[in-house]
Amino acid sequence: MSLPRRKWFRMQPPSDLHGVGHISRVMVWASVLATDTEWFDRVMWAAACHDLRREDDGNDPDHGFRAGRFVRTVLPKLLKQPMAGIEEIASACDWHVCRDDDSEWDHPVLWLLKDADGLDRVRLYDLDERYLRSDLARELVPRAKRLLERTEFEDDAGRIWERAEQVGVPMEKLREFVARAEGLLSE
Repeated sequence: MSLPRRKWFRMQPPSDLHGVGHISRVMVWASVLATDTEWFDRVMWAAACHDLRREDDGNDPDHGFRAGRFVRTVLPKLLKQPMAGIEEIASACDWHVCRDDDSEWDHPVLWLLKDADGLDRVRLYDLDERYLRSDLARELVPRAKRLLERTEFEDDAGRIWERAEQVGVPMEKLREFVARAEGLLSE
């Protein structure tokens, strides 16, 4: 098993655009961007949950707030013990869909999630690097393109993470996070 669980998705089966493949790639970029920050686990949980409550692949401006409600109300029930940072994880999910200027929450967890999610916009062929917030995120764009080329039709997180390693992305921190997260989940 791996994060996120397929049954957590509102859209069943989850789409190619916003399903397990997308979430897995966002987790790859989140792990790189958040490495060595105090926010690492929170960013990773937000990456794993940010698109779980989409109803379709179209313009779904409320999906972030539905994902935030999932994190606040459902995720704690799936855990063996309380987890620190639930509100920050939920708030990042809430506001990840908004333009930066429209966000009512200003926090590193949100900005790291938005850059990680933004890097996988390569799948939509509309990534505008000017919207990425960090130099590191901009440096990762060529790898994001290579990872998409190798995983575009893949929906298995483990295989996507193997391909990420093949394109030179360090995966140790992500795998350590997943092991910790799996240990927390009761299902």
